Amino acid sequence: MMNKVVALVRSSTGSATQEWRDAVWPHVEAAAQALTTVEPAVTGLVVSRVVKPFADNDPLMALIEVWGDDVGAELIGQTITLGLSDTENLNVTAATCSEIVFKEVRDFARDGSPWSIKLAGTAFRREDFEPDAFFDYWTNVHAPIGGSVPGVGGYVVSRAHEGQLGEESADALIAQWYVDEQAFNDAQSTEPAQAAWKDVGNYAMTTGTAFWLMTESVIIEPPVTGPGILEV
Repeated sequence: MMNKVVALVRSSTGSATQEWRDAVWPHVEAAAQALTTVEPAVTGLVVSRVVKPFADNDPLMALIEVWGDDVGAELIGQTITLGLSDTENLNVTAATCSEIVFKEVRDFARDGSPWSIKLAGTAFRREDFEPDAFFDYWTNVHAPIGGSVPGVGGYVVSRAHEGQLGEESADALIAQWYVDEQAFNDAQSTEPAQAAWKDVGNYAMTTGTAFWLMTESVIIEPPVTGPGILEV
């Protein structure tokens, strides 16, 4: 069965600077490379580097996404942790997820791609929403609004099933791609973007979330998702 594992690599001290991220990045990238040797085999591997957190001193260093038949959060988390054992002040959490593809990812925010920036963020359901109802609302109501924001490339939600998506155990991770940071900033002042942010409180928590702008390094090209829900 094709799974996706999302791993968050954070500073264990509770805060991080961009200088620290730059210094630690080679170690994280090397630990991710070690995932190419695990069994069962990994069929997709992308490492995302935080270049701009939305909150000062945000502890996130990197996001590692792994696709494969029967890969799980425990194996991936342990392998990354082992690869980082010589690096101080890092903490790894991982969750086995399923992907909800709203707009197909046609390329990643890597060198030479038309998309240079990925927006990623955690999402938590409101307490009065059961998990299925939360994702049903997201799929049928919120995603058509958010997917209409000008400049959005791919639009994917990773729904957590097992493990821990961040220390706060988020319900999901959202990812969207933009041409560059300016395109992202310009989009935020548009009517669809304002409507999307306004709608969040109708089904999700509006506090406790974290968002980051990231660049990506593709170690193994992930499986093609095909057209997204909003594209068929």
